[in-house]
Order: sequence, then C-alpha cells, then structure tokens
Amino acid sequence: MNNMEHKIINSLLQLGISPSIKGFHYLINAITLYINSNMSISSFSGDIYPKIAEIYKTSSGSVERAVRHAINSGWSRHDPQFSSSIFGNSLCCESESPTNAVFISAVAEWIRLEMSNNSN
Repeated sequence: MNNMEHKIINSLLQLGISPSIKGFHYLINAITLYINSNMSISSFSGDIYPKIAEIYKTSSGSVERAVRHAINSGWSRHDPQFSSSIFGNSLCCESESPTNAVFISAVAEWIRLEMSNNSN
C-alpha cells in the first residue's frame, strides 16, 4: 500500500465510512482516479463511475449508489473536526451529507494538499 492509498483509507475511516461497505472500496478507487487525473467535478458520472464499474465488473449506476450509501452511512459517524478540515464551509450545515462529487473532490484535494505539505 502506498502513502496516498494509506491517507485515503485513513481519511475514509475518520469520515465514518466502514471498510465492510462496498462503496468504501469504490471511494478509494474514485479518489485515486481523481487525484491522478485532471478530471473536473463534472466528470464523475461520465468518467469515474464507468472506470470503477469496469474494474469491479458492475454497472456505473451500481457504483454511484454504493458510493452514495457509503457517504450517507458514514456521515452519521464522522469526526466533525476532521470533516471540517476537509470540507470547510462547502456544506450548508453540519448534518448535511455531501454529494458524491463534492465528497470525492474535497477528499482528493485535501489528500493532494497533505501530500504536497509532507513533501516540503
């Protein structure tokens, strides 16, 4: 496991997402794909979900639903202080769970920042 994957997994755990949920593994892939590409937030359904679906031999709709389920189920258990460091004021209220696209892009950008800060 590389350093980036380790940071992604730790972040997901702190955000309350259980590794036993299928969407947990899809999120690892989605965040990794987002970090390693120049995708925009609007590219998720068109690019990321189909790529993950191909890896896991499922449909992109199934990937999207599993990711949404993982985010929503974890949001009730997340560490509020940690999530604030990632999402800042991008959410309307603390109880509002982020959309898939906001969640993936925010975590990916936070990981990028963390990795660049650690390399300096």
